[in-house]
Amino acid sequence: MAELTGPILDVIKFISCNASKYLKYQKKFTEYVDDFNQAQADLRAKKADFQQQLEDEHHFGKTPKQEVKRWFEKVEQKLGHAQHVEDKISKGTYLFRSCLGKLVDEATLAMKEVHAEGNFSGGLVVNDPSTKAVNLPTPEVVGVTNVREEIYQYLMGEAVESIGVWGMGGIGKTTIMKDVHNRLLEESKFRKLIWVTVSQVFDIRKLQKDIASQLERNLSDDESTIVRAGKLSEMFRGQMRSFSLEDVGILEPTTNNGCKLVLTTYSERVVQSMGFEKVKVPCFSMEEAMNLFLSKVGQDMLPNPTLESLMKLAVRECDGLLLAVVTLAGCMAGKSDPRMWENAIAELRGYIRNINDMEDTVHRCLKFSYDRLQRIDQDCLLYCALYPEDYEIYKDEIIEKWMEEELIDEMGNRKAMEGSGHSILKKLEENCLLERVQDRTRIKMHDLVRDMALHITRKRFLVKDEYFFEHFPNLKILDLSYTPLESLPSSISSLEKLTILLLRRCVQLRSLPCLPKLQALKKLDLGLSGIDEILQGLEMLVNLRYFNLEFTSHRMRIPSGSLSKLCRLQYLTIHSKLRSAEELRELNKLEVFVGWFDNVGDLNTFARIKIDVGDEIILPYGIEELSLLECRGVRSINDIGLRDATDLKGCELRGCSELESVISCKCDQLQALESLDLTDWVLSNLEEIRVMCCSELEEIITESKEKRLGSSNDTIKFPFPKLRSFELGKLVQLQRICSENGVMVCDSLQSITISDCPKLKRIPLYLPQLEIDDEGELSLSKSF
Repeated sequence: MAELTGPILDVIKFISCNASKYLKYQKKFTEYVDDFNQAQADLRAKKADFQQQLEDEHHFGKTPKQEVKRWFEKVEQKLGHAQHVEDKISKGTYLFRSCLGKLVDEATLAMKEVHAEGNFSGGLVVNDPSTKAVNLPTPEVVGVTNVREEIYQYLMGEAVESIGVWGMGGIGKTTIMKDVHNRLLEESKFRKLIWVTVSQVFDIRKLQKDIASQLERNLSDDESTIVRAGKLSEMFRGQMRSFSLEDVGILEPTTNNGCKLVLTTYSERVVQSMGFEKVKVPCFSMEEAMNLFLSKVGQDMLPNPTLESLMKLAVRECDGLLLAVVTLAGCMAGKSDPRMWENAIAELRGYIRNINDMEDTVHRCLKFSYDRLQRIDQDCLLYCALYPEDYEIYKDEIIEKWMEEELIDEMGNRKAMEGSGHSILKKLEENCLLERVQDRTRIKMHDLVRDMALHITRKRFLVKDEYFFEHFPNLKILDLSYTPLESLPSSISSLEKLTILLLRRCVQLRSLPCLPKLQALKKLDLGLSGIDEILQGLEMLVNLRYFNLEFTSHRMRIPSGSLSKLCRLQYLTIHSKLRSAEELRELNKLEVFVGWFDNVGDLNTFARIKIDVGDEIILPYGIEELSLLECRGVRSINDIGLRDATDLKGCELRGCSELESVISCKCDQLQALESLDLTDWVLSNLEEIRVMCCSELEEIITESKEKRLGSSNDTIKFPFPKLRSFELGKLVQLQRICSENGVMVCDSLQSITISDCPKLKRIPLYLPQLEIDDEGELSLSKSF
């Protein structure tokens, strides 16, 4: 009996202690609520104070401390919980006061704890590494050393705040300033270097937006120019005419604020009117121009004295202008026949007489280079002039436009035509008629090249802002993308010669007129539009090569049998489910297909259409990405034939409820696989992980992008409650099983084998007892 007395007394004490606390919550409930309200008010006040302080300190070049960000997150969490508690209080009754009192007390203590954590020494912000300027791409600058040094000394000194660099178009002002910009990056004098281009058609709002963008901030399009100028000025504060700097929002440079301003322009008058220190960029000397020319055209042509003298005559025609020199060099590179040079010199001199309103030296050299291009290259260059001045054009976009305009010859398939487009771009870059942008995915035109192109095309292009289509029976290309159209007039059906119809991102557009007469149509782009009605007459568009229904309404249905009539289709994207994969049977020229299948059976039908494989489920040849979304009947990837899937790079399995294993046997075809994404799949049933002979695998388990972006130092747990066996072998590049702060929780793990993984430093498993066997492999034994 005595043996039971102790434990019973302990239980009684425990019950008495907790009962006492709950009685206290009952009696003093109002006091607990008052304390809760006060803690909530104090935390909100401290949050508001810190928000104001953060606004005061958060100038350009600064970013909130990580501990400050985490504190605000905790505050939001605790205040959100406090609101939840308030809701319970308002709905509670007297009988539940003891339980509510405990909840109120815990919430109060939590808020007070976070309030106490809000103590940050040294302010709330630190320097922002993302605002560090980057080098601007520029060719090696030859000559004009004195000018570069003069500008640099003005910027580094205290006597001059505003500098106006002026000179003829194409003389090299921009190249000089890029060189100075890159040199300043090595100095610590300026915390931020901002580079913006003002087009000849001056747009103050665009200039404001460009400056704000380089300050990593945004300006609202809904606000007036004056309000935007005020905000932009605030962004500058503490950091840094023919148009007014005040109107734009640029701080007037002074000795006190440490700002400097450099303006480049064609006009000396503009520099004078704004009161800037003038710096004139002179033309290259003959010696400097010749050195630059030889660096572009090739030194290997010099041993021929006759050729050298002819090159000097040609360079003299450039009048020492940088753009003229490099353009001429690009055009004549590799040409060693003296007669070609004699002819070039005669033509350059002749342009003075033949071009009345383009007598500028640069224009003469640009036109000379343009005339030596093949017709297809000329047309492609001229098309680039349709983009705004200083616009950075994506290469893939401009090539697609050239294909739409039929500027690139039909070559049987899209891939070959795209290759031809890239070759044209390379040629235009080599001839210095297009400039490569830093990331190499875009190009742009020098404003003088664009001027020349617009002069040539002044009678070829027409821009209209009305839709009276019956007056344009010969119209071939119609681009109404990104417009707020709700419907198209029926007159569009009369455009029987129309080959391209682009309605991309017309989000308010719900339907199209009947299409049967548009039989010349080759491209129809309705991507991201609001189209949600059946497309009537689609089956009549027998010449259609490109058909895009990307991210259109899932309610939109294509009439049965229509797709099979489009036998010339090369590109098809459709995000509404196909009624039957049989629709694609006749599309023998299809190169790009993005679509949805309802089940594996339809995928199998599509594969049999493309490849004769009998009843076997197999993927089409050349497939690079595969998503299996809530696919019924799939037990593993091996259920889908991988015979020709040698280019498969990404595979996603989401919500496949019947999945038993990811890869059930050896798959030699998956040599190119880079990522395997398992989503909405119950990993709690996984019993075995075996990864072998993946020579380039670096990480096995990766958290989602969302988690990575919002990650902290907290441990990330990956639960595998039924995992019994874990084997890794011959993974020579494997560096980690999961992220640095991740751990696999494996309560049922019975064996683990890791061999030939030389770069693996950490085994992030929650393990019972670990032993090492005689062969140097890791194994796990667990007793029950």
